[in-house]
Amino acid sequence: MSVERFGDWNKIEGLLTGNLALKFQVAVYKATVKNALLLVREIKRGIKSQAPGDQPFVKLADSTIRKKGSSKALIDTGFLVNSITQKIMGDKAFVGLLRTAINKSGEEIANIGAILEFGCTINHPNGGVIIIPPRPFIHPTMKKYREQVLNNYNPNYS
Repeated sequence: MSVERFGDWNKIEGLLTGNLALKFQVAVYKATVKNALLLVREIKRGIKSQAPGDQPFVKLADSTIRKKGSSKALIDTGFLVNSITQKIMGDKAFVGLLRTAINKSGEEIANIGAILEFGCTINHPNGGVIIIPPRPFIHPTMKKYREQVLNNYNPNYS
């Protein structure tokens, strides 16, 4: 009894060797870029709408509104919103505020972003206490779009 081959065995061999792996890498890279751009866009949109991930910000204190002349949280100069970015590293992506980003005063935006995301209590030298409530703008967006991000990697994910 003999075995007879049929079909395009060269094509199958190409798929089973490096060609398939390369196609997989390209697909993962494209999904990673798509996800990173989606998250950056939605984080920025959330700040502008004052409800990232459909979670409204805590209202600014009346004294803060008087001082800045606006009731919009996290929007003064636009520098924070414009600093939100993505960096693709192969099959991984960073989305948020790069540690190297600084504002016009020379302050690191990532540190300011962490204070805004998680809140902060500052003991002022004059004895006063300043409480900055958390106004998360990254985590609610990541949570809202988690399923979509997973689906971009695997359309059959459920």
